[in-house]
Amino acid sequence: MADAQSPSPGLQPVALSVWEWLRSRRFTGYDPYDGLNSRLLASVLPRSRFLRLGVIQAVKRSPVNLRPLLGITPGVNPKGLALIMQGLAKWRQPAGREAAIEELADLIVCRASSPDGSPVHPGRVFHPGLARELATTDEAPPAMGWGYNFAWQSKAFLQPAYYPTVVATNFVVDGFACCGHPASGVVTAGAARFVLEHLHRYRDETGICFSYSPRDRTRVYNASLFAAKILARASMTDTPAAAEMADLATQAADFVVARQRKDGSWIYGEAGHWQWVDNLHTGFVLETLASIGSMLRRDNWIEAVDRGLAYYLANLLTDDDLPRYYAHSTSPLDAHSFAQAALTLHELDNGSGELVDRAGRILGRSVDNLWDEARCGFRFQKGRRFTQRTIFLRWSQAWMFRALATHLGRNRETT
Repeated sequence: MADAQSPSPGLQPVALSVWEWLRSRRFTGYDPYDGLNSRLLASVLPRSRFLRLGVIQAVKRSPVNLRPLLGITPGVNPKGLALIMQGLAKWRQPAGREAAIEELADLIVCRASSPDGSPVHPGRVFHPGLARELATTDEAPPAMGWGYNFAWQSKAFLQPAYYPTVVATNFVVDGFACCGHPASGVVTAGAARFVLEHLHRYRDETGICFSYSPRDRTRVYNASLFAAKILARASMTDTPAAAEMADLATQAADFVVARQRKDGSWIYGEAGHWQWVDNLHTGFVLETLASIGSMLRRDNWIEAVDRGLAYYLANLLTDDDLPRYYAHSTSPLDAHSFAQAALTLHELDNGSGELVDRAGRILGRSVDNLWDEARCGFRFQKGRRFTQRTIFLRWSQAWMFRALATHLGRNRETT
């Protein structure tokens, strides 16, 4: 399915080009789901859930970028920033790396939200050194989380802009932890309070499932595991709640493992409209279960991860190293799916290097299919009939930068 183009460049030049794209834009950009940021439609969007769903999907799926016409401007996405931080933690090559980590940390901290969606930092005003100031406070950190820089409507609920979700919050926690940033402890503690005190819990005989956000009671497996991962990380510190957090993380992991199907797969979640198996969220489940086990020093879920990995390799990757979007379909080829596939294989490699080598081939295939050299970015998706050529900050560039940087940092590629 590769485009008829000249041979793809090596991974390092591509990664450096993505880095320059990110830095030259001061880490701002569009997102596939930012349609509700339209100034042109602002007066009519509150009227209907179906209108909001329609606008999001129309803006996302259009082969032409409608955002400039609709008054949607590039924004700063905290999750995207955190992914870039994770990439910089793995790869020391980019010029200005240390200063960029501090800038990213400051941008993220000024966009922290309380559980009700109000800003933790008044006015979300950015200034250099904000993250390090957070690290020096003597007060116990408040419950805090992170969301997207746009409102979005799902079939189940509406999330306002910056309203905290456990998914975005997990990636922020990981970004600070990966970099060893001085504010990591405060960020982790605040996120753990958000999970403990404000997310809903569903409980049955198999364990517990955390909600996606304080506004819903959904049961989405990867999201609940992200909550468990935050608690597992926080339990590694000397805190009176450490044992409780470790126990809750264990119960949440048990809940998801109990939902693994006989073939080793997981569907997305427990609602009737979530009965699919896809690459992205299967990768999240596998990675996060492995991480929770490592943090808690438990081998409870090794067999489940091994079975899930076997399913993943057999059903969610093709023999020629393309990620399947769904278990039943390779189309569309998607930048986020390429990145997550490579990251999943890196995380679950057993030391032989076989999965890491395959991750490198997957990244090469992403360049063959989605790289736009003239614009220094990865296109969103390539379908059977046309390619959606918009280059997105979070979905395309940040995810691919993290994946490329992880691979380059491990393999020290220089050409």
